[in-house]
Amino acid sequence: MRARGDNLVFNGFFDIEAADSEFPMGWVQINGDEGTRLEWSTDHVAVGNHSVRVINASYTACFTGIVQNQCYSIETHADDTAWELAAWMRTERPGASLRLMAYFMDDQSRYLSENHLKFASTVELRRYGGLIFAPEGARWVKVACGVHDDPGTLPSDLWISWVTMRKID
Repeated sequence: MRARGDNLVFNGFFDIEAADSEFPMGWVQINGDEGTRLEWSTDHVAVGNHSVRVINASYTACFTGIVQNQCYSIETHADDTAWELAAWMRTERPGASLRLMAYFMDDQSRYLSENHLKFASTVELRRYGGLIFAPEGARWVKVACGVHDDPGTLPSDLWISWVTMRKID
């Protein structure tokens, strides 16, 4: 199998600012709690000029991160079954549990299923990724990535430098 085409994630390098905020266009916070903040940063960048810092200061937030806005979902077709999903990330605490997720939807944008990739983080910026597979009937997919801290454990901030998703032949 090989990847074909370019990155299909809109603003995967976080370089386009949203008109109504100082945050990358096409991305929003997913989960977290009152102790969670997102920052658009120029620290820990692998490609492009920006990264997203997820500040997870709470001991109660299990998963927090970023997800594509619904209107920037990636269109899929019947023959698009295999995908490569990847992101460059790092955490301030080694061993934190990272997640890359793909949420598949039907032609009416109703949820079908999700794929999760799980990794133990490092303090160095590095690429995490793998293969995911679309379910039958998938028409759209949106990508999320973040950090999963078990309640009561020391939370870890996360930097996401870029996110990519490519079709696989």
